[in-house]
Amino acid sequence: MMDQDDSDLVSVSEFSQEEDISQKDSDTDEGGKKKKKIKAEEIGSKESKSVFRAKMMVYLVLIVSCVTAATLTYFFTSDQEEDDFENDFKTFAEEISRVAKADLSAKFDVAESMSISTTSYAIERGDQFPYVTMPDFERRTQKAREMSGAEFITVTPLCDTDIITQWESYAQLESSWIQEGLAVQGLSSVNPGPVPLNIHPLLVEGEEIPPNEGILKGMVAPCWQTGKAPINATIVNTDFLTWGTYLEVATAVVQARKGFISKIDDIPITEMGYFDYHDRRRLSGEYPHSFILQPVYKDFLGTSIIVGLYMLVVPWDIYFQDILPEGTDGVEVVLSDSCGGTYTYELLGPVGNLKGEGDLHDTEYDKHRVSSQLTDQGSATQCDYTLDIYPSDKLKNKYESKDPLIFAISVALIFVFTTMVFLVYDWAVQRRQWMIIRAARKTQAIVSSLFPKNVQDRIMKDVDEEVNREANGPLITRGNRTKDQLQNFLKGKEATTDGVEGEGAKRSKPIADLFPEATIIFADIVGFTAWSSTREPSQVFQLLETIYHVFDEIANRRRVFKVETVGDCYVAVAGLPEPRKDHAIVMARFARDCLMQFTSTVKAMVVELGPDTEELGVRIGLHSGPVTAGVLRGERARFQLFGDTVNTTARMESTGIPNKIHVSQETADLLAAAGKSQWLRTRKEKVVAKGKGELQTYWLDSTGETGTSTTSGESDEEDSKTGDVNSAQVTQVVAAAPAVPSADKYNRLVAWNCDILAKLLTQIVARRESRSTEPDAVAEIRKLEEQYGSNRYVLSEVQEIVRLPKFEADSQRVDPWSVQLGEEVLNQLKDYVQTLAAMYRDNPFHNFEHASHVTMSVMKLLSRIVAPDLASAPTDTEEALHDHTYGITSDPMTQFAVALSALIHDVDHPGVPNSQLIKEQTSLAAVYRNKSIAEQNSVDLAWDLLMDDAYSDLRRTIYVTKTEFLRFRQLVVNIVLATDIMDKDLGALRKGRWNRAFSEQSSDSSEDDVNRKATIVMEHLIQASDVAHTMQHWHIYRKWNQRLFKEMYEAFLQGRAEKDPSSNWYEGEKGFFDFYIIPLAKKLKDCGVFGVSSDEYLQYAVQNRKEWDLKGQELVAEMIQGFRDQGRVPEKLPAPAPEQAPASDLKVQDKTLV
Repeated sequence: MMDQDDSDLVSVSEFSQEEDISQKDSDTDEGGKKKKKIKAEEIGSKESKSVFRAKMMVYLVLIVSCVTAATLTYFFTSDQEEDDFENDFKTFAEEISRVAKADLSAKFDVAESMSISTTSYAIERGDQFPYVTMPDFERRTQKAREMSGAEFITVTPLCDTDIITQWESYAQLESSWIQEGLAVQGLSSVNPGPVPLNIHPLLVEGEEIPPNEGILKGMVAPCWQTGKAPINATIVNTDFLTWGTYLEVATAVVQARKGFISKIDDIPITEMGYFDYHDRRRLSGEYPHSFILQPVYKDFLGTSIIVGLYMLVVPWDIYFQDILPEGTDGVEVVLSDSCGGTYTYELLGPVGNLKGEGDLHDTEYDKHRVSSQLTDQGSATQCDYTLDIYPSDKLKNKYESKDPLIFAISVALIFVFTTMVFLVYDWAVQRRQWMIIRAARKTQAIVSSLFPKNVQDRIMKDVDEEVNREANGPLITRGNRTKDQLQNFLKGKEATTDGVEGEGAKRSKPIADLFPEATIIFADIVGFTAWSSTREPSQVFQLLETIYHVFDEIANRRRVFKVETVGDCYVAVAGLPEPRKDHAIVMARFARDCLMQFTSTVKAMVVELGPDTEELGVRIGLHSGPVTAGVLRGERARFQLFGDTVNTTARMESTGIPNKIHVSQETADLLAAAGKSQWLRTRKEKVVAKGKGELQTYWLDSTGETGTSTTSGESDEEDSKTGDVNSAQVTQVVAAAPAVPSADKYNRLVAWNCDILAKLLTQIVARRESRSTEPDAVAEIRKLEEQYGSNRYVLSEVQEIVRLPKFEADSQRVDPWSVQLGEEVLNQLKDYVQTLAAMYRDNPFHNFEHASHVTMSVMKLLSRIVAPDLASAPTDTEEALHDHTYGITSDPMTQFAVALSALIHDVDHPGVPNSQLIKEQTSLAAVYRNKSIAEQNSVDLAWDLLMDDAYSDLRRTIYVTKTEFLRFRQLVVNIVLATDIMDKDLGALRKGRWNRAFSEQSSDSSEDDVNRKATIVMEHLIQASDVAHTMQHWHIYRKWNQRLFKEMYEAFLQGRAEKDPSSNWYEGEKGFFDFYIIPLAKKLKDCGVFGVSSDEYLQYAVQNRKEWDLKGQELVAEMIQGFRDQGRVPEKLPAPAPEQAPASDLKVQDKTLV
């Protein structure tokens, strides 16, 4: 049957035959022809007049339509510009208001977090206020200042006058924090002087000491610990209650028992030279400042007394930074407080500048004012702040353009063009031409997607010649000629005259050329294999598609030809198929563009793809030389490169360094000859290439700066093909890697966790709406919440069975994508996650980054559980799928509880095992009766935080009934406590439950059996996720194993561990794999609900066990060397055990071994 695309070829032949027949007919009937001609002319004349009149009518309509459309377009576009200006300004104003409120709320949260941390520390140490000194105060406040934007943080204890003498003695004894803080600032050489012996007033020029007659009468508030630590110690013991503004706010704080922000005022303590600031002008009265006071309580009881105050000094200009995008200039913000202070700021894109004191906005834009109440402190004595936001001429000018005139002219030109088309083309000709063009485009699209332009031309030329040779053959052979010939050519086949492939026919000549001058690039993603082991397949392809799309756009812009992608390696070439002399320069620029875009792209994708995405790198190799290139025909014909140049380029890439561009001598010579030698830096060591010996290579400077020396990055060489990393890298990872992520990475982790939890919350709301769940009274739920406070013994709440909801066929009537969480809920969720992150200590292993890694593993395992397809499956199939997963994937609250438990399970982890806390007889150990200390503490802290009034909307989204509350609480307790693998009672409970659930006598039919298995699956899911790094790629395992070693070794060096962990680390890890990790991975498989993930985890566990057996001792030695190089390890260490201990003696020391 003939294809439509080839119908034109037959039509040509048919048309030729019809012409021959017409010619014969005309020869035999000359007279009839003349008569018909005369009649046809008469008819043609009449038709011509009709067509002419019709054309004149069309012309008139087109002219009138042109004028009308152009006029309407002009006025409509002008009005649209005005609407765009007003709408965009409202959007900007709402965003400014929202961000300012969120920033202010975050600052209060930071102050509250510092307060909670101080109270927690005092309780744990058993210290009595005011005699509390926080360790590492400078480091603590560094992070707090970074998160809040505060320029100064201090704590002032509230002291009765009868203990002033004792306090003054205590301040003299505990003043070492000043020198420690200066050391952290890099000011060890600064002598701050002695701490004043007596508490003294704060003397402010032009102000008198106010009388203290209120609730704080008879008390003093001496300045104690500060961040930054002072360079002049006389600030210590300064009584801030002698400063009028501070006294007013402090009185309000104590009366209301909550934090307040002061009026706009000069901050005298920042102007008197007590601290080291580079920009002292910002601390002066030229810039508006306020301070936040947050109470510090003696304990966590609701009636606890206030024993001190945290003070955060914040400049107002930081509220207006990084709100608007670049290029959005001309928004003015008037900041007013109810106490009479008014300042005007001008926002120029992401920069907010102080315009001056008073209301200085352009009154022409009064009608556009957007007002926002920034604070409502609820105190008659304290000031409230208001933001009035206005546009200005700068913003308005951006929306005024020549577009209305241009659009009007364009509309007129369109009508003119339409008229010209109407005169030139006939409809039938247009239709026939369109069919021909469509067929050509379809053929061209197939070829152009596979081959460069000149190769396309040669292919089509050869096919056309073949078609022409067959044009004189029988008509039956020409039906599908074009398409068949193209397919046969690309497959390397030849067709016979009857359209059948000839067995012995001669193959057509291949399309191939030698290009003597070309430059090839190989770009390989470093760390991709390890990264992909922790992700879902869809996320792996999302990353590759995004990165390769970015590279493709750069290639199009730079006129570089993309050859192919092989796995995670991108191959491209310059200098062919169109030769060009500057191929080396073009490829160098292309490589630099790819490197820069890769870095920004992976950072931007962290929120979508999770932690560690920004740690991916790209290793690039360039080489120049002759290349053989052409079409390699076959089932999947492709344009390919061959020759020694390709092999050498691959060697340049494989011997390179992540995030650097490795260049061969040949490419370097071309760049130098083109005057670009400043782009090159000589590589120190030579590269050994197979068949070539040693090669001198170079680094392409991605910034274009000159230089000949190698960088320190060369010590970080890694061969991603073998997975080997040298000793220098291991030393850096163990001894120098920071435990705390950077601010950008920290914010990305927070955003990613918020996104995960928000999606699960939408599913909870959708299920609740589908089932038409009626909420219980808020008062009843609040009463229940109060019963589950920190006074409860968490361990006693662990249950053998957590009961999940029964199956309901209509539980997914509402699509979760249609659910919109309120702005308050999202803001509270973000605040909650940020506060949780701040509650994590700066441990190398048990930190917020590791909690995020555990959360990612939890979500991966949950995604692999087969979930019921309630939209399409029959009712009986739906219920069977529900039971197969034991109801876990049918209940979004269960999934939310598992994800949240993963995030909170190590909150405030002390960095030492529970056994060590027991030996140290800490207050926490006593509170939790020496059982699951860290885990119970994490539950209490995270739960108490969630119960805070600030998160009421968030709680009402998680649960709205008492039943939901109790199930949520039970899930969190059971899941978090499951991470304690050392508690014998919990272990026995889990073992017995497993035997009862998965024994041969168990039955899936009973409700208890299903819920018991669901409980087991959830506990094993969190346990596997807690040690997920041991069941992922070797590089992931090594990364977290090294961090754990660092944490435990630092504990040993601090005297918080009896044994040197290095003495048995190698054998201990083998035992950990043999007696915990591999059996746990097998249990995941035995559960039968995790699909291919259980096989994947087991395979990685076995592989890592074998790899550790081969390389473990060397790696332990390298990690120890990292500490020795820092002078933190004695030269002689205890020798490791000569042989592995018997299996019966191997014990997992604690969860920290994970």
